[in-house]
Amino acid sequence: MDNNRQKNVQTATVALSPQGRAGEGLEDFGFITYANSRVEKLQDEGRYDAANKLKMYLRKFVTYLGKNEVPFKDFDALLIRNYHTWLENQKLGRNTISLYIRNLKRVYRLAVDSGLTDECHPFEGMDVSYHIKSKKYRNRLTPKEIMQLCYMDVNGLHHSTLFARDLFLFAVFTKGMAGRDLFYLTKDNIKDGILTYTSKVNGKKETVRMTTFLQEIVDRNVQPDTPYLFPIITTEDPKEQWRQHDAAIHSINWNLRKLGRIIGLPFPLNLTVARHSWENFAHGVEMSDLL
Repeated sequence: MDNNRQKNVQTATVALSPQGRAGEGLEDFGFITYANSRVEKLQDEGRYDAANKLKMYLRKFVTYLGKNEVPFKDFDALLIRNYHTWLENQKLGRNTISLYIRNLKRVYRLAVDSGLTDECHPFEGMDVSYHIKSKKYRNRLTPKEIMQLCYMDVNGLHHSTLFARDLFLFAVFTKGMAGRDLFYLTKDNIKDGILTYTSKVNGKKETVRMTTFLQEIVDRNVQPDTPYLFPIITTEDPKEQWRQHDAAIHSINWNLRKLGRIIGLPFPLNLTVARHSWENFAHGVEMSDLL
């Protein structure tokens, strides 16, 4: 190991070691340790969603390894090819496999750029691109199915299930609003009967007329002690906001799957379906035609 790389590894080890003792455990320093440091960096930057996803990709790789570390000297093309084959045997789709491999490659490139290891080209010849042809058909609801949700018998349904239905319908009729926008709407977003917000998805400013139907959804769920329209985000702390966001997504989608089964959908209902449903009929059907 040359002097510059020795220095970089020692610096990284000090940062990552609970004891912070330079030089201790250098022989054990490897890809997983470095990758976990990238997770921590993303968290420190407030990029909690990206950090959580990277943790998920690493868990899959560690499951394949059967151990918690792989030295950089063993992080080679044979290892990655075998991992790729293992993922294929898990019956994962082509794009999903590419996603797992691509994220390992991104971390490895950062380690090389930081001088922690030599470039040994472990991903050489491996296609990790996104393949449009393998993209699945987007599940969406028909206008008739939207109406089934609107007017279904709700007797006996839990409050959390009704809340999930309200959010889904609100998302559909606000131009397929994404959860990351929906959860952070405040009362100030509505003025003179117009809902205005800037999409976190594409940065575009959106305006929607607040119909009686949409206002009823807001009135059913709004809480007096919060600036937000819906009782999901209750803190100003960014990390806790992300946790609340993540928990809400899981709860809402779980309840939407239940609603989908009730109305006989052949696919799992979730918040993403709201956007695709809006796109499916936005140009041909007015909301007033449905309600």
